[in-house]
Amino acid sequence: MDSQEEPSSARAPESEESKCSGPIAPVRPELSEAEEEALFEVAAWQVAASVCGWPMGRLADRLPEIAEKPVLGAFVSLKRAKQLRACCGYLGGEILLGEAVQQAAIRAAKDDPRFPPIKPEELDRLQMDVWLLWNMEPVPGRGEERRNGFQIGRHGLQIVRGDARGLLLPGVAVEHHLDAEGFLQQVCLKARLPADAWKDPSTNLLRFEGYAISGRFPLTVRHPVQAGRFYPGTAEEIDRELDALLAGPRRPRRCAAILVPHAGWQFSGRVAAAVFQEVEFPDRAIVFCPAHTPGLARWAVAPHDLWIVPGRGVASDRQLAHQLAEAIDGWQLDATSHQYEHAIEVLLPFLARLAPQMRVVGVSLLGGKWPELQQFADQLAHFLQGLPQLPLLVVSSDMHHEEIAGDAQTRRLDRLALEALEARDPERLYRTCVENHIAMCGMRPAVLVLETLRRLGLLQSARLAAYATSAETDLGRDSRRVVGYAGMIFNES
Repeated sequence: MDSQEEPSSARAPESEESKCSGPIAPVRPELSEAEEEALFEVAAWQVAASVCGWPMGRLADRLPEIAEKPVLGAFVSLKRAKQLRACCGYLGGEILLGEAVQQAAIRAAKDDPRFPPIKPEELDRLQMDVWLLWNMEPVPGRGEERRNGFQIGRHGLQIVRGDARGLLLPGVAVEHHLDAEGFLQQVCLKARLPADAWKDPSTNLLRFEGYAISGRFPLTVRHPVQAGRFYPGTAEEIDRELDALLAGPRRPRRCAAILVPHAGWQFSGRVAAAVFQEVEFPDRAIVFCPAHTPGLARWAVAPHDLWIVPGRGVASDRQLAHQLAEAIDGWQLDATSHQYEHAIEVLLPFLARLAPQMRVVGVSLLGGKWPELQQFADQLAHFLQGLPQLPLLVVSSDMHHEEIAGDAQTRRLDRLALEALEARDPERLYRTCVENHIAMCGMRPAVLVLETLRRLGLLQSARLAAYATSAETDLGRDSRRVVGYAGMIFNES
């Protein structure tokens, strides 16, 4: 039996008389349905944070109404395809609900010694139970009488003899169709005691009550699709490549927006890294990218909770995404438009390394003329003014890269676009690219961001931090199709 056989940080009483003469946390914590849903989601965020390696903060700060309710303990159980994947928790003395659930979620994510740590790629394939426990007390009776001292489905059991300890949650007996004697035998075996040790008067046998908030893992995930193509395919390879790309000194400064390329790392990684090394990251970022797949939503806001890349993840902000879609005419929440898009994905490992605390919302744009972009910028600026802190605005774009052009021609066309960017003139950038047939894929996202900053009064400076072309690499040196990559920083302070 392995389902819900939990390692725990339980501290059972040394003897029934000295430590458990009365019940511990005798009252069930009363939660409304809405409070249960909120607790379940926050527990899931803690699991995700532990798995992906970014800070969560105190669970109690997110659920102040219920976090200080006393409980005996809490467990978080994770299953995949109906098989136990992890289950850990705390039991053995009155504790605040928020602290108990948070510690249980952290341990279930990475510290169950029976299983490897949960991987980010698994998260949306999990079922989760959040168990709340109360009313620890000795099982009444002696010897065989203990068989009648608890109720299947209502009580869990803990057995203690010396250093041997075993614990089973109330759901174990139900899930495995155990009767009272079978449940007693299993908790003995869990403690590595003889199956009839529960009859021995020197053995402490305790019962407790509990119930589970259960369901599918509630966070939506965008899985990687370009790993191994645009950037390395494993967490170990990503770390090695990032170590090399980010080897230089980091000089973070505040800025309002940046422009970074999104080609394969072998071509544009050093340009992107040069920009990211100079950015002081706030709590939120909005990444604007071109839509490379026609036929989908023209202006799509990514609605998911997590961006996953191999071995790590970046949190999104569901509330901010919904607010963006509501605030700007024509924008809509659409996961399909982001499912295969690479223009944000290739940046995520950098952000996971340098800004693990930051939440990232993605917006893809497919087309848009100057009047439309002006309208979007007006509405976006109005929306951003209402936020307590301005998110970092990130433009994901390569420079000229569609027609057959050698290195000199690409650099000439890129210089025209870069002059408009350095002049901080979004209309000039739009018209320069259109009139000169400059295939800067993220031109419209760049125009939108610059016009938004102009309306906010935050377009005081523009600096080219790095530039390169694919001809500078071994893979692009002999190609007739040379692509340009620029990194820029706007409104530094």
